Amino acid sequence: MTHPHPDFPAEEARLGSTVQAMIRRIQILEDRERHGGADEHTSLVMADDAEERAAVLSPHVHSPYFGRMTVRIRGKERTLYIGKHAFGNPRYGVTSWRSDVGGLFYTDQLQWQAAGNTGTVLHKRQLDVQNKRLLDITDLYTGENKGEQAQQEGNAGGAGRRKVLLKRLSEHATAGMRDVVETLQPAQYDAMTADPARFQIVQGSAGAGKTTVGFHRLAWLCGPDRPEQVRARPEGILALMPNDILAAYASRVLPGLELQGVTVTTPEKWMLSFLGLEKMQVTDRTLTLLLADQNNERRASAWKKAKALGRASIYDLIREHVRQELWARLHKVAEPSFDVPGRGSTGPIPRADLWELIEHALSQPGATERFRASLEEAIRRRTNATDTDLKVLDKEIGKVVTTLFGRMLPVSETRRLLGSEALLERAKVAEPLRRILLSDPLAAIPLPKGSSVDVTELPAILALRCILHGLGERWDHILLDEAQDFQPLLYRLLAQATRPGQLTALGDLSQGLAGYKGPANWEEVQQALGRDSAPAALGSASVSFLPMTYRSTAPISEASARIAATYSKVIHSEHIGREGDPVQFLEGELGTVAGHVQALQDAGYQNIALVTRRTIDAQRLPDALAPFDLDVQPITEPQHRYKGGLVSIPVQYAKGLEFDGCVVMDADPQSYDPGTEYDSRLLYVAASRGLHHLAFYSGAGFHPLVQG
Repeated sequence: MTHPHPDFPAEEARLGSTVQAMIRRIQILEDRERHGGADEHTSLVMADDAEERAAVLSPHVHSPYFGRMTVRIRGKERTLYIGKHAFGNPRYGVTSWRSDVGGLFYTDQLQWQAAGNTGTVLHKRQLDVQNKRLLDITDLYTGENKGEQAQQEGNAGGAGRRKVLLKRLSEHATAGMRDVVETLQPAQYDAMTADPARFQIVQGSAGAGKTTVGFHRLAWLCGPDRPEQVRARPEGILALMPNDILAAYASRVLPGLELQGVTVTTPEKWMLSFLGLEKMQVTDRTLTLLLADQNNERRASAWKKAKALGRASIYDLIREHVRQELWARLHKVAEPSFDVPGRGSTGPIPRADLWELIEHALSQPGATERFRASLEEAIRRRTNATDTDLKVLDKEIGKVVTTLFGRMLPVSETRRLLGSEALLERAKVAEPLRRILLSDPLAAIPLPKGSSVDVTELPAILALRCILHGLGERWDHILLDEAQDFQPLLYRLLAQATRPGQLTALGDLSQGLAGYKGPANWEEVQQALGRDSAPAALGSASVSFLPMTYRSTAPISEASARIAATYSKVIHSEHIGREGDPVQFLEGELGTVAGHVQALQDAGYQNIALVTRRTIDAQRLPDALAPFDLDVQPITEPQHRYKGGLVSIPVQYAKGLEFDGCVVMDADPQSYDPGTEYDSRLLYVAASRGLHHLAFYSGAGFHPLVQG
């Protein structure tokens, strides 16, 4: 069947020529005999480099580009083809989406400045290319070629862009995160390209594409057009995901964005590895108590203590403790003296001078190493010692440093401080906060066998390590997903672990499931990030908003938004308006769910989730549904991996994932307490997981929030 677009034959021919040009380039690069150097070693290096470039280019042959722009600059018109990977060719070149010019494809901007000249976008076109075949053409913007910016700005492709997006959104879910390079929306692109020299917070409701935007921002930051002072390297990027399930899910997007080498892990694993405590078990006893204990007084006490431990000011508390400890130790030891062979003696270095060095060392992370460097400089000044002389004194200097700074192990010292009223008082902690920190609302929650550390105390432990020894070489950039569920203290530490301004936090305050840890608002995060920031980082973070939700159909988006609106003031109910099945309500025996799932599978839905309130229910569902010939894979542990298909999964692990269809199990007041905001948040997360279909199941009457 002939495509109706008049330019289809020409675009088809151009695609074929581009594919052939790429194949020829790959063949040349892979021909090792073409890469001769001055000697055998040089030839091998050149050949290996060429093969690597061929390997990078090869995946893009099947879909060299997805967009076309016609621009005019200095009176001349040029046609640019936009793709995921740049391809230099005089006739069939491709411009990278990460470039400044390529970025114009995503925005409503029609004019730009380049080398003192004004460029004008005349035409934008989306090209659907798959497996070396052109499938469709959609014109996004067809101006009159007069640069009518005032009339056209803000409407450069609205209808066409929406058509392309709806087509992509109608596709089935996958077992891994997909890149959206071809369909980035203007608001997403703006958030992705926000000031690269400043901390960024992206707030967006479920389905707004926050995590996707975050990973695309990493790819953009790695682009060659970024200034050197903010450009990132994949191997210099740390991406922190809330659990291993989502980390594995998100990692699958890395190759398509040329981000191989990015470290993807959880905040807890990153902190433990830095502390050298990888074998320690991680607990969240506060969450255990909040879910199981019906005593509101204990719940409130546990909440308060967890919130207190996560305050950004805990860093200052611990630093003051270290300061007081060093003061006490300094007055228990003799004033040190160093004899430098051939240069004389320093004589006893007065405690007042040593205290000045300590105070200076504590002004920045890594006080131990900073003190040693200052002590060595003091020896130099007093004796004119050389580096060679200092090497001779290495053990003596080390002994002084150890006497003062030694024996403060992060775990034991932090727990010693937080469990001692005398030490807290010495650290100038106010009495109300002392009472909270010394309380033990978790006494009835058993500890696991063997050594363990709780998520609520981990940032404080890392803070002590940071104060004494720093956090190592700074990352080029850090990405934090589900940012609403992490302590302000962690943000303060992450700001120390990355280059100034180089952190992107992605979150939705409406989806917060760990309010006992997370911030009350983004202003609290801005303050935490700004406490120790250099002026270059502008002191705090910018907040971008993604008001549109793209993931789900209109019925699903509206149903989930109604739930969130009962407790959240930040929820945005805007959705793309994609039509879909009405929300279904399933009642009766479990066989009703089985029949519904089988109908979804018969209709072509491949990835379906049965989302439960409790982990134990997700564990039981596979056996319960086996008699109905349903193969349900449980995802009930952090180490489990989502591989697609039919799964049973508790709501806390479903957050961040998406499915073709979602059945919210036990959507009743018995499972989700209508009087508890936390349960409403869980229900919102569960209801917002589906792309195309949502059903609520209950055997005992439906929750009032799901009935509309």
